[in-house]
Amino acid sequence: MDSLIRIFPWYGEAFLRLFFPSVCALCGHLLELDEKGLCSPCGRGLQKSRLPPSEERIRIRLESASEGWALFRYEDSVKDLLHQIKFARRRDLIHLFDKDLADFLKRRPPLASYDLVIPIPLDRERRMEREFNQSGLLAKGISQILGIKLEPRALAKTRSTAAQSLLGREARRVNLDGVFRVPYQKRVRNRSVLLVDDIFTTGATIEEAARTLTACSVSRVGYLALARTPAP
Repeated sequence: MDSLIRIFPWYGEAFLRLFFPSVCALCGHLLELDEKGLCSPCGRGLQKSRLPPSEERIRIRLESASEGWALFRYEDSVKDLLHQIKFARRRDLIHLFDKDLADFLKRRPPLASYDLVIPIPLDRERRMEREFNQSGLLAKGISQILGIKLEPRALAKTRSTAAQSLLGREARRVNLDGVFRVPYQKRVRNRSVLLVDDIFTTGATIEEAARTLTACSVSRVGYLALARTPAP
């Protein structure tokens, strides 16, 4: 009986795939029953973008944030998946990073010392267009793994801004000047905060968010990005 119970999900999955075939999110090939989201070759390709432990710490100095981390290089498979998540509304693909996030956080126990996890917010227009905030999805998973309270509305974006990817370093800073606010200051006062974003480039977004939080008496700000662009 126990063996039948164990293999039942396998047969159930096989039956479902007769009618709803699963394909790899990157190459489009049909998936084997033991493959989820990505085929084995594409899964190996994704792991090639993982940063080695020695490079996970972000060395760019920010005035208002004490430490920063990233898991992947923003390239190839990672770039493709994040584009699908953000622009094709494939929120389900965010779970392809769950195992890597869990492994990373278990190796970095000091990150569990933060009081709150806060995602970098989207402005109202972009949030309505995408129907979700990809950084919010990441922050939710990180909060659950670390056992730290998630405050998804502790930071708000007050206006739409030009795409940061189209701007130079100084223009990025000006573009974000004063763009964040803290609607519920009592929730963050004297607390330490781990900010979560999907992509780290120059640090302008994180710096402005951290500066805004620090002005509301947040005791310490760190940040974690899923991926980072190549260091200058």
